[in-house]
Amino acid sequence: MKFIHIADVHWGARPEREQTFGRIREQEIKETFQRVIDHANKQQVDLLLIAGDLFDQPPTQQELREVDYLLSRLNHTRTVLIAGNHDHLELHDAFSQYKWNSEVYLLDGKQRDHISFEDLETTIYGFSYWKNQITKPLYDRMKPDESESSDFSILLAHGGDESHIPIQREALKWSGFDYIALGHIHKPEIIFEDLMAYAGSLEPLDHTETGYHGLIEGEISEEKKQITFVPFAKRMYTQVEVMISDEMSALEIVDRVETELSYRGRENIYEIVLTGSIDPQIHLDFYEITSQYMVTDIIYETKNQWEYEQLSEEDDFIIQKVADILKDEPEALRYAMEALTYAREK
Repeated sequence: MKFIHIADVHWGARPEREQTFGRIREQEIKETFQRVIDHANKQQVDLLLIAGDLFDQPPTQQELREVDYLLSRLNHTRTVLIAGNHDHLELHDAFSQYKWNSEVYLLDGKQRDHISFEDLETTIYGFSYWKNQITKPLYDRMKPDESESSDFSILLAHGGDESHIPIQREALKWSGFDYIALGHIHKPEIIFEDLMAYAGSLEPLDHTETGYHGLIEGEISEEKKQITFVPFAKRMYTQVEVMISDEMSALEIVDRVETELSYRGRENIYEIVLTGSIDPQIHLDFYEITSQYMVTDIIYETKNQWEYEQLSEEDDFIIQKVADILKDEPEALRYAMEALTYAREK
């Protein structure tokens, strides 16, 4: 039996909402989900397992129809999913009441907490969130039903922190499931080899979600059991540190940053960190770079010639006095030094 395990798709999310490329990322999340379906067809996997937060919030009827249409394109694969804290179910809401046209099975935890596929000799267990926070460790005592005739058992679970079903990993390890497909934590992690894993968010959703993102491919048979993380996201968040000096011109600094980004490619999303030292009177224009690359932030971790520690050691009494008065207000100190330098030049 072959399966794909994904989680935290967050359909409808718009990462970096205030950035000009927020709408682009919203569409790319949907495109990557479509690519998962194409990949499932190509690999002829038996099950698509979605461990919560398929949607960024409780979905509308239209969003459900869109996803249902895509899932109906699966030509061999059945889909089993649970609702997570973001897309939690509510009584009589669109999600809990939706009648899927495709072969999709929602484990809501009320009418259904498992589904058996006799031809695959597999039973999938799980339940959905009915509120956005659950503090009880509900998974710790879950075990496969021994009365089921299926040879293989899989648990779909969503949680892992104090507010969203705390998980005792060791307890689940010995629970008897053949595989535990986890969601909620956005960083992918294989916790126990060929047994338990977080798929992570399908696409990274903010600048803290660095590194590779994608899906888990698995295969369970009498002869073997194997799971593998597969990078699948369109983009990756990357922090780029650029060392500069106060002897460099503005054009030279911008050119150095552009060189670093071009080396890494246009497909990633960047946070630029400037280190070293910088002339406090210099003006940096990154418009061309931010129009060509996806840049979430430009962080200055530079030192300048007008920092208090340096100014307090000057021989000039006026500079020492101003530095002492404004030592706890670095921006004001910088402006004062600029004004003093301008006045003396005149």
